Amino acid sequence: MRLSPLVTSTLLSLLFLSCVSLKEGRVSFKYYENFEKKKITLNIPPGGKLIRILAGGEGEEHRYWFSDSSVIYISSLSGSATLNDSLIRRSGHYDTFFLSDTGSFAGVDDKGNFWEEVKRNKLVYGYSNVPSSKKSTFEKALISVK
Repeated sequence: MRLSPLVTSTLLSLLFLSCVSLKEGRVSFKYYENFEKKKITLNIPPGGKLIRILAGGEGEEHRYWFSDSSVIYISSLSGSATLNDSLIRRSGHYDTFFLSDTGSFAGVDDKGNFWEEVKRNKLVYGYSNVPSSKKSTFEKALISVK
């Protein structure tokens, strides 16, 4: 079955993944909010591998995965569930979080790993599946957002 060029380009623009190793450092994330281009920066712990998800005009998400399966992410994907979506729902705060422009929720998952998610208007960032030995490192990364 041969796909038309339009279908092929649409599929590629909906989901584009790339993987890049990252040394510790400050990374930037560019996004649009109310048709205005914005940028945030944050410090990422060493050893993360970047997975970039592009969804055409619907936004972008960067996930930095670590060898122990912990992850830190930044997302501007509209209408998309985040990595911590089910944990926020189980906490009973999903409606509050979904309806607010800003907010922060954190907790511990069923395996005893830590998670946190911050919402700032159309931007969402956080971490998930973080063992207690690395929690302060990931918290510092979220605090570094500028």
